[in-house]
Amino acid sequence: MKRQTFRNVVDDHQDRLFSAAVYILGNTAEAEEVVQEVFIKLWQQKQTLKDTHLRAWLLKVTRNACLDLIRKRVHQRNYAVAAGAQSNVLTLYTEAEAAELGDDLQQMINGLKEPYRSLIVMREVEGYRYNEIGQALDLSEQQVKVYLYRARRQLREKLEQTL
Repeated sequence: MKRQTFRNVVDDHQDRLFSAAVYILGNTAEAEEVVQEVFIKLWQQKQTLKDTHLRAWLLKVTRNACLDLIRKRVHQRNYAVAAGAQSNVLTLYTEAEAAELGDDLQQMINGLKEPYRSLIVMREVEGYRYNEIGQALDLSEQQVKVYLYRARRQLREKLEQTL
């Protein structure tokens, strides 16, 4: 990251990273925290990163931070249930989260398993190219295309079930 200043990088990428994080997490407050963590990591790694791979690196770190947060949520919920929390409270909590998402399609996207969810968000929502997605997810361009086909098929089937 030699040619661009840190501030320029933040200005250029923060909206896309935030949008991707919101789609993956379904929560704007958590997405803001994730993007902030990503830029802290960028600051720490600024001497070793190359401009040519910066966008893919940012996307990969954002996705991984989101997945870590989702794993943490699941662990916390499992712990609450194991500790004897009433299941109806947990159900109300998850219903409130689902209501916050609002849109059925966004819920369906969030219901996809990884890497399908990230692929749909990166390609269809954020508009990343196949090679950028491949770099971010450590997949070949052909694997990206195959997994995207499968993800789209799963979404189509879910939509057909709701209609």
